[in-house]
Amino acid sequence: MEMQDDLTMVNTHDLGEPSVSVAWGPAGGEFAVTDPVVDLDGDGVLDTRSWSDADGVTVASDLDGDGWADHVTRVDGDGEFGSWEPHREVDGSVRWERVDAGQL
Repeated sequence: MEMQDDLTMVNTHDLGEPSVSVAWGPAGGEFAVTDPVVDLDGDGVLDTRSWSDADGVTVASDLDGDGWADHVTRVDGDGEFGSWEPHREVDGSVRWERVDAGQL
């Protein structure tokens, strides 16, 4: 499944099901949160962006302000959702770990 808007494309194919297609950042598994439009934590800094496609919505947040996604949630049209967070391995690679899943 591909998801694209006029500003960027996101690829979370290594996050497990459900998944979307993304353009990866320099550390292999990271990707940039470009042009955030929501201040999720209320600190006055825009940190979150969402993308939608025919199958659902993906929300990515850069909570530490480094430009890279720290939390990603995908909600499919049927209400299934999954959330992931990146974890840096000793070799510098990034592994995405599912931290939540369920049905809305």
